[in-house]
Amino acid sequence: MVKMLVPYPDKCTGCRFCEMACSLYHEGKVNHGNARLQVHRRDVKTDFPAVCTHCVSCGEECCVLQCPVEAIKNEDGIVRVEESECTACGTCVEVCPFGVMRMEDVAFKCDLCGGDPTCVKFCPMGAIKYEEPKPEQYELVRSLLKEEE
Repeated sequence: MVKMLVPYPDKCTGCRFCEMACSLYHEGKVNHGNARLQVHRRDVKTDFPAVCTHCVSCGEECCVLQCPVEAIKNEDGIVRVEESECTACGTCVEVCPFGVMRMEDVAFKCDLCGGDPTCVKFCPMGAIKYEEPKPEQYELVRSLLKEEE
């Protein structure tokens, strides 16, 4: 089975090192808005990471299914945006149940750093791991996100 990012909300301290490492790796500078994952603060004591599940647990909200120009492709279990095909319509950003699709000139999202996710390496608490998908962990994050609404 393909490895994915798996969030463990109970381990997150809200340090946001994962966001910093992600944006630095991809953008060359620290910019939390360009991180391919998000740390949410639920209350003073509760933070949790939201990560791209590469549509493992998205159902009909899957960006691959909803992209009107088919610029988002699932290849061998890894979902990627074909930047040259993206029209920046924003549909993927709207439908992503984890809120981790981003838009600048085109859509962008987690690419798993080529199989060695930087966010995992820089998470001091082990709140994000690179392992076989754990649907129960994704559902836990979904429920936490719904509580924010």
